[in-house]
Amino acid sequence: MRFELTDYDRGASNLGRIASRLDGSTSQTEDNAGRRRLLVALSAQRGLRRRWVAMTAVAALLIATALGAMLLQERPESIKYSLSGSSLQIENEWIAADRGSGWLRFSEGSEIKLIRGSKSRVAELTPHGARLVLASGMLRARVVHRPRARWQVGAGPYSIDVSGTAFDVDWSMRDSRLEVRLHDGSVLVRGPSLQQGIRLIAGQRLVASARTGRAELSTLAPTKDMEDPAVAPSSVAQPQSFAPLRPAPSWSELLTRGSFHAILSLAEARGIEATLRRGSLADIVALTDAARYTGERALARRGLLTQRARFARSAEARAAAFLLGRLADDQGESEQALRWYENYLQQSPRGAFAAEALGNRLVVLVRSGKANEARAAAIAYLRRFPRGAHAVYANEVLRGP
Repeated sequence: MRFELTDYDRGASNLGRIASRLDGSTSQTEDNAGRRRLLVALSAQRGLRRRWVAMTAVAALLIATALGAMLLQERPESIKYSLSGSSLQIENEWIAADRGSGWLRFSEGSEIKLIRGSKSRVAELTPHGARLVLASGMLRARVVHRPRARWQVGAGPYSIDVSGTAFDVDWSMRDSRLEVRLHDGSVLVRGPSLQQGIRLIAGQRLVASARTGRAELSTLAPTKDMEDPAVAPSSVAQPQSFAPLRPAPSWSELLTRGSFHAILSLAEARGIEATLRRGSLADIVALTDAARYTGERALARRGLLTQRARFARSAEARAAAFLLGRLADDQGESEQALRWYENYLQQSPRGAFAAEALGNRLVVLVRSGKANEARAAAIAYLRRFPRGAHAVYANEVLRGP
């Protein structure tokens, strides 16, 4: 804020004249007039301040509006793409190369070739790249290297992060098998057993199985059938040998680590039906527990019933009866819960869940209004577990309402 010096001088002169007459000789009329002149001068200064603040706010708003308009004008547009090749068919955003190969050509120069028999879609376009999903088959890509370039190819449970490179991706949904061949640049592959990601450099080949969780890295052998110059390697890699990657952890190991969603992802990649029909007992137990811990009740129930059917003589199958009872109990299915609890107690009267099965059965009987059976269950519980978790409740049942 800026005031003219003459304003201050004038105000000081007025104050001086007023003060010079404060010797008692000033009349009341003159005193009142001087006070009014002083108040008017001060009010004028406050008005100037308020006008200055208002003008400053308006100016700031205009500047912000101008900057916002400039930023909107400078925001880069997402890249675009077009299809090249009459053999490509589009249905519900999926691009299928059923009759022959075809190209996806992007506005910044990158090219993706869909090999005959493949099916893919462009899931996202940004100013810096795109995200593609390969449902099945093979694609060959040449991604132009640019500052801040960001591309990704998804294939089943795997993702391939790309900045600028030439590579092939082959994904078999039936076999849950991924193969990546890198001709130029580098990519980062993530997926089952590769949660932290593995980086490939030019001349490397990665083969990974979502069904087994295994992955193997090796040298890419030069081939003569690279008919597409767009994906030809810029230089031939020197022969190297790479040891197989460390074996993937078993589903049981993943369970002990608390990696429940990883187990579910692996099971989906392998196929839930195939896992339940042909999977090992350890895998089915791990899948069942992962489903229980993540709230997938229907899948958990299927896993428990599979343990009972396929591995009827195992300890896990006997424990499954108790867990089925608890699942039914949680969902308010009292009759099924009672049936499974009783089944478990008959098969494992001294099993690890015996106390909990007896206690839960007592609670369900009371809830179902079966007073006589509840009293008998309370006596049976106290006889075996007088200091158990349900002992207080059992004594209350025996004392009655």
